[in-house]
Amino acid sequence: MLREEVLVIAVDGNYAMVSSQRKRACGSCHAEASCSVLSGGGTKHDTQIRAMNPVGALVGQRVELEISEKQFLKASFLVYVLPIISLLFFGVFARHLAVHYFAVDPKAAEGVGGLVGIIALVLTFFGLSKLNTHIEGDDSRRPVIRRILTGIPDSEGC
Repeated sequence: MLREEVLVIAVDGNYAMVSSQRKRACGSCHAEASCSVLSGGGTKHDTQIRAMNPVGALVGQRVELEISEKQFLKASFLVYVLPIISLLFFGVFARHLAVHYFAVDPKAAEGVGGLVGIIALVLTFFGLSKLNTHIEGDDSRRPVIRRILTGIPDSEGC
C-alpha cells in the first residue's frame, strides 16, 4: 500500500476532499522548477483527491491517505502508457495500410500515419474520460483515509 500525509479540506458524508502538496519526488528533482512552470505556474500546486473517510476525519486535520499499489499502477498505465501505445500503434498501422494497400507515396503516408496517430491519441483521451466518469462511483478504487495524524488546528492561538 502507498501512504501519504495529506490535509482534509472538506468533508461530505463518508467522503473527504484531501489536499497534498507535491514534495517527495519533486523536491529532490533537478527539473522541479521547469516542471512546475509547465504544469501551470512557477509555484507548487496542491493535488486534491476525494477519499473514503471511515475514520471520521474533520476539516483541518492531517491524515494518512492510503491507496492500493495495484490501483495506482493501473491508473498510471491508463493515463501515461495507453495513449502513447495508441498513438504509435495506429500511426504505424495507418502508414502501413496507406503504403501497402492504397499505394500512397511513402512520404505522404508519413503524414497519414501522423494524422491517424493524433486522432487515435485524442480518441484514447476521450475514452479515458468516459471510463473515468463510469468508474467514478466505484469506491473499491478510491483512496482511503486510514488514520488521523493531528487534531484540528486551534483558531485562537498560534
